[in-house]
Amino acid sequence: MANELKGVYVIALTPLDAKRQLDLQSLENLIDYYLEAGVDGFTVLGEVSEAGKLSKNEQQQIVETAIGHVGGKVPVVVGISRESTDLVVDAAGWAQDLGASALMVAPPKNLKLRDDAMFSHYAALGDEVNIPVVVQDEPESSHPLMSAELLARIFTEVPRAKYLKLEDTPTPAKILRLRELTDDRIKIFGGTHGRWFLWEIDSGSVGIMTGSPTPEYLVQIWREHRRGQREKAKQIFFYNQALTWFYPEMAVAVKKEVLVQRGVIKTALLKQPAGEFTDLERRELAEVLEWVEEKVRTNAGVSPLRGSGSGPDRPKRRR
Repeated sequence: MANELKGVYVIALTPLDAKRQLDLQSLENLIDYYLEAGVDGFTVLGEVSEAGKLSKNEQQQIVETAIGHVGGKVPVVVGISRESTDLVVDAAGWAQDLGASALMVAPPKNLKLRDDAMFSHYAALGDEVNIPVVVQDEPESSHPLMSAELLARIFTEVPRAKYLKLEDTPTPAKILRLRELTDDRIKIFGGTHGRWFLWEIDSGSVGIMTGSPTPEYLVQIWREHRRGQREKAKQIFFYNQALTWFYPEMAVAVKKEVLVQRGVIKTALLKQPAGEFTDLERRELAEVLEWVEEKVRTNAGVSPLRGSGSGPDRPKRRR
């Protein structure tokens, strides 16, 4: 799709079955759930998708399923971050062939990587693709720090670099600096689980690209802010913080557990090695989720979405 990317782009998690294999039916259910929430697009194979633990065949199955099930309703961005330029170019080739709308790419996980090397990485990719590139600035996941000056150079000199997914916190200040360095030409998405979303919009972001099990809240924050109803957007944003900061070191596990509790996917299992929830943590999460849903429903009028199923791990809610 040639449409400009903006708004709420949810990074899809990777549902697994009881044997920790891909559950493509649950992936389709997840896509339907996000579309019902009103998202503006999807990203697959991001960090939160456990992309680094998936085989090439599994990654391609996910891309084919997602693009096929979305059916052109919204753009689908494909994450292709790799540890070498050759591997990134190879992944870009098959992702384009499968119908990706854009490609999301973080620099290789080498904390000592210098600016010139990172620039060359994106320049080489830009020479090989014919769809937009979303540069991912994510130093929290062992990727090198990308200075505002380096990012401005990439967006000035690499024509295919059209968007930035910014996760170098605090993000609002860096958004303002990048807009200044690029004469306001750069298009920046927030990330980091939505923890800075309200202030990122204030600072001029074009949306958010993050994994979220409660997409209806991100959609309403975005819509209310754009309608000039910042106070209502602020209410939803602050209540949702209780979820975004719940066990942040286990973010993927938290998100899968919420999706199980909402009946969207069947299991909260992760590709191993990875930490998973105990029954105690499930009960704690159920308590937080119930509180957030009630506060947002009562004070902002946004009812929580539900999936069509009720996964086997779903704990009973307290009443």
